[in-house]
Amino acid sequence: MIGNRLIKNTGFVFVSGMISKVFSLIFVVYAARTLGAGNFGIYALIGAVTFLFSYFGNFGISQMAIREIARDKLKAEELFNHILSLRVSLVILAYPILVLVVNFLGYREEVKYLIYIAGLSAVFSTFSSSFRILYIAFERFKTPSLIFILISFLSNLSNIFILYLGYGLKGIVWISFFGSLLGAVISGIWIRRRFMKYRFACNVSLWKDLMSQSMPFAILSFFQQANRYMNIFLLSKLPGAIPGEAAMGYYNSPTSVCQTALMLPSSFRQAALPTVASNAEDLKLVEGIIDGSTKSLLIFVIFPLVIATTFFPGEIITIIFGKEYLPSIPALTILGWAYALQIFNAPVSVTLSASRSIKRFIPWAALILGINLTLAVPLILYYSFIGAAMAFLVSKVFETVLRNYLLQTLWGIKRLKIQEIVRMVAPMAVVLMVLQLAYMNSVSHVYLLILAVILYSVCIFFFKGFRQKVITLIGLKSGALSKEDGNR
Repeated sequence: MIGNRLIKNTGFVFVSGMISKVFSLIFVVYAARTLGAGNFGIYALIGAVTFLFSYFGNFGISQMAIREIARDKLKAEELFNHILSLRVSLVILAYPILVLVVNFLGYREEVKYLIYIAGLSAVFSTFSSSFRILYIAFERFKTPSLIFILISFLSNLSNIFILYLGYGLKGIVWISFFGSLLGAVISGIWIRRRFMKYRFACNVSLWKDLMSQSMPFAILSFFQQANRYMNIFLLSKLPGAIPGEAAMGYYNSPTSVCQTALMLPSSFRQAALPTVASNAEDLKLVEGIIDGSTKSLLIFVIFPLVIATTFFPGEIITIIFGKEYLPSIPALTILGWAYALQIFNAPVSVTLSASRSIKRFIPWAALILGINLTLAVPLILYYSFIGAAMAFLVSKVFETVLRNYLLQTLWGIKRLKIQEIVRMVAPMAVVLMVLQLAYMNSVSHVYLLILAVILYSVCIFFFKGFRQKVITLIGLKSGALSKEDGNR
């Protein structure tokens, strides 16, 4: 029952995320080709600033709220009223800090102006996105998934149209502002009529308690996202081999590609958090969720991502972004392996987020960010955006080790047994070695792609669980057809 619900909810979030990513990718491709590497880099900088601003303003309340409402749904309305009020208040109070930081960093006036407008958009988005907490906590994923698809379609279509008319970055930022304002109005009315009569509430002692509970989520969210976005900031300010704006563009293009691979793990994280939180005492169930999701992600997401970014980075960059972005090919290969590790960590991240001992992970998360920053500064000075990608990869290696250690320490769960790891990784390693030999012997890209597809198909059928499901499915279909013929 729980497993079926988790699969269903993950499916809703995944499909909506996949469709949204397709719309976003279409816009990113058009924007990258229209704006050029320099302006595309500025677009990445604006996104990085506003994203981190949103995380700071929201103070990690979303994950905490989902966990607490999922555990006690009878107090949902009272708790949500304060959560909504607190989130909106924090993001408004954080806006002057955004202005001060942007001025301190010394960006040119046009860039600062665009960041100010994007920050206001984040304020309205915080209000409307708060209502997703209710749907996720109650495990009602269908409605927000449909709304997410509609918003993604309209926003990306509007952005493409604005670029087509020649309004550039300024047009994109302004249309996003009006879209977030309209979305806040519509979602506010919809939830009030269809879900609950929410209201703004202020209880200082309760707010302190909520902030105390959300503090670990806020810090962890900042550290986790800062690993990626801090590299954008460093590229914008450090003197490297390539000018800052172009370097950000070359870094953002492979990052955008790898981000599409996060659709399934991101969907799983959203769908699994309330399930894990409400069944935290059932360690066998939690262990089963981690085990099953790890194997599925390894087979269907991580392995294809590694193959694609290792052996076909040039084709991917050329087809999606054009020849202007060919310098970013090495970064795509490095980031492909880095994001593969991030996806591998997704089931553990969900479990740690559901734990009340999550604050014990904070020092380790700070260490991971420190490793990234320590390596990124000298590597960017020498290798520009490729150095930033290398630092990101090293930080993900450390993160993988630490998260699995914490999973065993906090939950007493050992992720995968050595025997299972060998059984799963060995055929993948063989496939990669065969492809590497073919690549080194200058096999044409067309034949290499055909070989990769064949070997991948054989490899996934090698896994016992997947093979049994296919055989069962074929058997069920054959049995149904035989029964139908017998009835005739």
